Amino acid sequence: MQSGAELALVLMTTGAIAMPAVARKIAIPVAVTEILYGVVIGPSGFDIAGDPHNPFIVFLAELGFAFFLFLAGLEIDFRGIERKGLRSWLMPVVTSLMSFGLAISAAMAMGWGLWVGLALGATAVPLLLAVVRESGLQGSELGATMITFAAMGELLTIIFLSLVEISQHAQSSMDVFLGVGRLLLLCLAIVVVVVLLRTALWWFPAPFTRIVAHDDPSEFGVRVGFGLMFVFIGLAMMAHVEPFLGAFVAGALLSFVVREAEALEHKLASMAYGFFVPVFFIHVGLRLEVTPSLLLENGAMIGLILGIMMLVKQLPGLLLFARGFKARDVVATNLLLAAPLTLVIAIMDLGSRAGAVAPETEVVVITAGILASLIFPTVARKMLRSEAAEKAALKAGSQAASH
Repeated sequence: MQSGAELALVLMTTGAIAMPAVARKIAIPVAVTEILYGVVIGPSGFDIAGDPHNPFIVFLAELGFAFFLFLAGLEIDFRGIERKGLRSWLMPVVTSLMSFGLAISAAMAMGWGLWVGLALGATAVPLLLAVVRESGLQGSELGATMITFAAMGELLTIIFLSLVEISQHAQSSMDVFLGVGRLLLLCLAIVVVVVLLRTALWWFPAPFTRIVAHDDPSEFGVRVGFGLMFVFIGLAMMAHVEPFLGAFVAGALLSFVVREAEALEHKLASMAYGFFVPVFFIHVGLRLEVTPSLLLENGAMIGLILGIMMLVKQLPGLLLFARGFKARDVVATNLLLAAPLTLVIAIMDLGSRAGAVAPETEVVVITAGILASLIFPTVARKMLRSEAAEKAALKAGSQAASH
């Protein structure tokens, strides 16, 4: 272990254990408490965690980032895509593309750059999925629509992130073509692996049964899952594509090939979200150079970013009226889509590593993302709860009238 990492490891482990309880107590997303904890123990706070750039701590954080994107790919519901048909995904694709177009246009007009535009137009599943479950919308048409829009938005976010990353490192148009070509080669490798695995699943079902078994003492499925992640990270590095894209691809590949993987997904998520992903979020807080003066000086920019994040989801989201949803449902859905905290952090982290996002800008955008994750879901919850209460009252009234 690198010298100087001992105390940081103890503090980060303590935070990973304690922050979920704190988040539940004050009713905010766990990722927010983990980032704030990192700020408190880091150079912007009490500065007791040591150097945030310590190689061992950075390695753990990058491993957490890889696990996070791996699970993001694993969350893609390919069964739902096949069940509903590709036509049902047309509106989510159109609204997501419109959101990115508006967000990138706004960011470029304000001089914030492409990476910030990508963060403002991003969509993420986890927070929205938590609200859907909390509101009892699983299995309802509204809940299914929310998850569909979020899943497609997250997938397009990762695709655009890959393309932006390629263009960022390109020195000429030829470099862009070569980068896209390498990305296509990686996609071809994915197709080949999918065909081989699906064929193997047909001829040799026993090993795949072990992958999804919940009581396998050797945890063969966990080994396969994490093995795929590291293999595709290696392939992405060989293709000179962003390595973390390989982690996302591995998760999506596993989700596509192994459809009945709830038990496996639970095991993988338990390992990742139990330690490595929290370490990543805490490390983000450690690295942030937050000062009260910086936040005060950029208060107007933070407010403007919040407004843009909401508008770029609300305006395209008006298409939801075509599916017969009420105004309250449409506004609540778009508010949840406008709170992609985890991917905002991921995009700013990659932009910072690429040297395309200044530390001050990273702090401002992540601060806006934190506020969005606090404000927008809170408002959406209240709207969904009031509607649920109205439906319950109507149902009770109709039952009373029948008696």
